Amino acid sequence: MKQVLYVLALAIVPLCAQIEPTALLRGTIRDSSQPVRAELQFRDESGKTIRAKSASDGSYQVILPPGHSYGVTITTDNLDRYTFTYTVPPATKYMELTQDFSIGATFASASKQSEQPKPAQKKKVKKSKRRK
Repeated sequence: MKQVLYVLALAIVPLCAQIEPTALLRGTIRDSSQPVRAELQFRDESGKTIRAKSASDGSYQVILPPGHSYGVTITTDNLDRYTFTYTVPPATKYMELTQDFSIGATFASASKQSEQPKPAQKKKVKKSKRRK
């Protein structure tokens, strides 16, 4: 019986050692003080993307690895796009953060870790004529 417990203990210890800290980021997306349904895209420095969606009341939540700066793109249901920068501070354990985004307004009502919203610029593609 002792051997079985010893083997189980050895199997569980590596699993616990592999758990990395995470951050739960939650908040609300608003446009002119009204809640907005939107898709959020968080892209870290390496290009890894994590997606989330807000509910009809504008609330969202997403789990992010701490210690990274994220480019945040918010796309509304009518396809308006806004970009922000958000940094999750380093952590050694689970943490919860709150970040509200105001889009379509003059200023973002966000913490110091966020920038003023900027509408995404549309690029025009010129069509080239084919030469024969």
